[in-house]
Amino acid sequence: MTTPSLLGIVYMLTFISTDFLKLITNNVIGFEYQALIVNGLILMQIGYLIYRLWNYKNVEKKVKTEWTWLLIIFNFISSLVFIWKKDAELEKNNTVHNNV
Repeated sequence: MTTPSLLGIVYMLTFISTDFLKLITNNVIGFEYQALIVNGLILMQIGYLIYRLWNYKNVEKKVKTEWTWLLIIFNFISSLVFIWKKDAELEKNNTVHNNV
């Protein structure tokens, strides 16, 4: 699940240096296809993470709403934080409340 975010970060880095951009693509048409693929992967990632977030039954709506906005607005960074850290915390809290 971290692949789309990492691809997005690398894709954004191509705009910093034109030499690096030339290594990636030599024409505009190839660059448009890359944008379509990267954005498509990111949109699917956002959709899956938000779906997973809202499937937790014992998590406050405020937390779900905050993380939904973070995933939409700051996707590259917040999705990595959510996948690597927050998802495990929410899953642990969700199972603790289910067992009680």
